[in-house]
Amino acid sequence: MRRIALLIVLVLGILSQGAPAQEEFKGKVVEKVIVIGNEAVPKETILYYISEKPGKKFSPKQVAKDIKNLFKLGYFENISVDVKEGKRGVILRYFVKEKPVITDIVFKGNKAISSKKLKEELGLISEEGEETKLQKPLDYKYLDQLKQKIEEIYLKKGYPGTEVYYTIERVSPTKAVATFVISEGQKANVCSIEVKGNREISSGEIENVLVTKPKSILRLRFNAPLSQSNLEEDVKRIRELYYKEGYLDVEVGEPQVVKVGKGCYKVIYQIVKEGKPYKFGKVEFEGNRLFSRKDLLKLSKKVRPGKRFNREAVDKLVRKIIRKYGELGFIFANVVPEVKVHPETYTADVTFHIYEGERAYVRWINIKGNVSTRDRTIRRELDLYETGIFNTIRLERSIRRLFNTGYFENVDVKPKVVEGTNKVDVNVNVKERLTGMFSVGAGYSSVSRLVAMVGLSKGNLFGTGDSGSINLQAGSKVFDFSFSYNHKWWLDKPQTLSIGLYNTRYEYFTYTSKKTGFSALVSRRFWEDWKAGVGYTIEKDKITDIDEDAPNIIKEEEGSETIGLATAFVSRDLRDNRFLPHKGDYIKLTTQVAGDYLFGDKNFYKVIGEYAYYFNFNDLPIDLELPFIASVHAKVGYAEAFGDTSRLPIDYRFYVGGDTSVRGFKWGEAGPKDKDGDPEGANRELIFNFELGYDVTRMLRLISFVDVGGGWWDKYKLGDMRKSAGLGIRVLTPMGPIRLDIGWKLDRKSGESSSQWHFGMGSYF
Repeated sequence: MRRIALLIVLVLGILSQGAPAQEEFKGKVVEKVIVIGNEAVPKETILYYISEKPGKKFSPKQVAKDIKNLFKLGYFENISVDVKEGKRGVILRYFVKEKPVITDIVFKGNKAISSKKLKEELGLISEEGEETKLQKPLDYKYLDQLKQKIEEIYLKKGYPGTEVYYTIERVSPTKAVATFVISEGQKANVCSIEVKGNREISSGEIENVLVTKPKSILRLRFNAPLSQSNLEEDVKRIRELYYKEGYLDVEVGEPQVVKVGKGCYKVIYQIVKEGKPYKFGKVEFEGNRLFSRKDLLKLSKKVRPGKRFNREAVDKLVRKIIRKYGELGFIFANVVPEVKVHPETYTADVTFHIYEGERAYVRWINIKGNVSTRDRTIRRELDLYETGIFNTIRLERSIRRLFNTGYFENVDVKPKVVEGTNKVDVNVNVKERLTGMFSVGAGYSSVSRLVAMVGLSKGNLFGTGDSGSINLQAGSKVFDFSFSYNHKWWLDKPQTLSIGLYNTRYEYFTYTSKKTGFSALVSRRFWEDWKAGVGYTIEKDKITDIDEDAPNIIKEEEGSETIGLATAFVSRDLRDNRFLPHKGDYIKLTTQVAGDYLFGDKNFYKVIGEYAYYFNFNDLPIDLELPFIASVHAKVGYAEAFGDTSRLPIDYRFYVGGDTSVRGFKWGEAGPKDKDGDPEGANRELIFNFELGYDVTRMLRLISFVDVGGGWWDKYKLGDMRKSAGLGIRVLTPMGPIRLDIGWKLDRKSGESSSQWHFGMGSYF
């Protein structure tokens, strides 16, 4: 008010001083209008708000209005006008003094909250972490608002006595810096909580839903700020807890805050009235045409006539109904529950008012961020298309498919409703990852001696989604050549053609192994999230140069044989990201058959079933950020030889133990062994993996795990399953995920190591 009064006095002073001089020119033609003193504000902007123009008749009243309008712009500290005689009329000169522009805001005295955090809370730092460049004319109302917000921030952090004032410092005639001086005062902590008046719901249950928590060293809660906004939220949460249990007549008093020590307070929550629990009366739906009452009631077993009233169940049913409509493309659907209470019978009728709206259609799909990847490669993975129906399930599936190509570090798909229509623009923004790798190196081991290595792999070849690799290892004891190629959308269908060639020779201590083979596999997506594939492998194996002390399983394989193997699989992948999943599940069933009718020498078959489930703790119905992911993986394998083949070939047995089965054990160590203690493989396997992961960043995850598994011949012996536990790390790199684990045996046997390190690339399961 004081500033407004000063402004009025200033304007009146200007007008009173200039009025007598201006009156003598009244009615004369304006020859020229001049603006003097402006630096930041363009002359054209000022002249736009001055109605006195050359050629018009001069009016002192109009000049007064112009000054008033210019002051309203907020750019000027002072404005004055003088009038003088010209050659063809009068000349008006507007003298302006601009307010300084605030170019920065700084803080002093803030210890509990950093300046960066304060700027984030005040909206002076963008979501991308970039600081806003201020160019704001001095505005005391704006600064007062910032002052109030700072006090509210400190109040929320538990500093109720915080005082804030600001000063303006000119750094040049046209620039200034606003400094907020903060006196934080003493922090108020909650040391204890007491709940009174509750009989139907325990104090522990009530305390669990509160935002306000007491200090607790055991729970690593060293700070427990006392905040008025949190106390108001607590009252709301207590009511919601009672509503959830059906107590609709509950009355919660204002929390009482009692000081019990220096900076230490006790909060007392008073339940004034609990009342009796209500039951659901009538449950009706209005406005629903697409779904019947029966269809909608199936979405919740808790919302039923006669069952105890549960407000949370009502809200969940609302969300499920909206999602059900969204699955059919009615994303504009809205559901409003109306609760009618009958205190005389302690029942509550619920009517769900449903506005179905129109079905949504895709207008445009806009793709950004792809440099190497062709638009067509991205569009074919989308389950949305222009002019087609838009729905939430298709949106989620599109995001999942793009992530699972492995070509993008980040995928952001956002729908934008076209105002005034039932159409949606889908904006797809991708960030590509490095998909090519060339490696040259050398290695040495006691088995292979000196080995030279060269490899070339490329994913998303030419932006088409295809991938291929060539690898070569060569040395005096080793030769390993492999080639693979995956052709996506073969024949312009959602199917992949994969081919591979390999030729290897390994000279071990007791024998030499040679393999030459060719494989081909065609897999196709069907039923939206399912995939099936069939393939064939022809491989020639040769075991030679066997020493007398070689394991028996090697001696049994001496000579040459040809394996003709047919493979078929069916799978469904609902993981949000197959490389570093956060939620969803995965199921796969694989069968393999080898026989002489497939141009081979061996007859056997294998059946392998896998299931994995991932749960994100952030999906729990609580307000806490819990960056934990729990997962469980189960794998069962069954194999048999038939015909004139008496024993399963060595390379097609199950070897339990190692970095992809039961960690903490060496390869095959958790399965059967021969008389010399060497793994001999099995024709039965059963493995369970349990993990708990913590996301340090979006690219880094720490995990703990427990593995249980075993391998046997001819029957499953669950009592003989081996057990391990350990820790690990997952790093999502441009070349794919890298994993490093260490596992400890929980049932260590004589002669076994206590632990084992495991390193690998790719997803664990």
